Amino acid sequence: MKAVVTGGAGFIGRALVESLLDSGFDVLVVDSGDTGQLGEVPPSAELVERDIGGIEVTEWLDLMSGAEFVFHLAARKYNTPGVTPTEILDTNVAATWKIAEAAATARVKRLVFTSSLYAYGGLGPDAMQESQVPLPTTLYGASKLMGEHMLRTLGKTSGLSWGCARLFFIYGPGQHAEGGYKSVIVSNFGRLNEGLAPIIRGDGQQSLDYVYVSDAIAGLMALANAELNGITVNISSGVPSTIESLTGLMQQTAGTSLPPEYVDADWTQGTRRFGDPALAANQLSWSAAVPLEAGLAQTWSSLTT
Repeated sequence: MKAVVTGGAGFIGRALVESLLDSGFDVLVVDSGDTGQLGEVPPSAELVERDIGGIEVTEWLDLMSGAEFVFHLAARKYNTPGVTPTEILDTNVAATWKIAEAAATARVKRLVFTSSLYAYGGLGPDAMQESQVPLPTTLYGASKLMGEHMLRTLGKTSGLSWGCARLFFIYGPGQHAEGGYKSVIVSNFGRLNEGLAPIIRGDGQQSLDYVYVSDAIAGLMALANAELNGITVNISSGVPSTIESLTGLMQQTAGTSLPPEYVDADWTQGTRRFGDPALAANQLSWSAAVPLEAGLAQTWSSLTT
């Protein structure tokens, strides 16, 4: 069995690659290393160090030869320093089309695409549901939504078998501060590990939906093996956690009583970004299984041992 993983040197990608290898797959990773950690890709996986924006359909067909699954995780994030709008479109839209076209031609069993909560554009207070009309407010979110639409188009015109995961806030061991989204968990655990007070922006009542990385990988694998083709689901816990309560749990985990440092609010003030996981539960029998307390403990342990 063979699987191709774009973005396989990233935080989620590496965890997926390890899971696939453990399941007996031969894994081919395609990653430029711009934000991923090439040195942390498992050595038993084949690594192609390339920017997906420079790979044509004919090359993708060679890379996908014999592949059962293609997991397309590679993307330009909306707030990565130095990334231009053109680069976001070239990578997230044009390259995604080529990958999907090649997967359709190669007749892979399933192409799994990682979309994002930013495809919704919502800021709360209600849960984001797949039945909502998405209205992204960033180019990154719009590019992810376009990726979803392209898969749907090729599904109808070329018989592409696909599934789409709208990821929420994935965390866990192996997550680095570099790259796109700057995780509050990574930054504040880093401060706590240095004996510094955690930072809370604004009043700390903004809420996010955290999913432990192993649960996210289980969701991607469930999409790959789903009987139903062409579905888009939230990979979310359904539980909004305020930054203030999250910080308290992190302090307990780290065994510190340093009071948080409150600083000026940013654009997240007053937001409540969480997803409804009911469709994933219904269609994939998937739900987030790792409690936040346990996931934070594992993450902290990975930083201090």
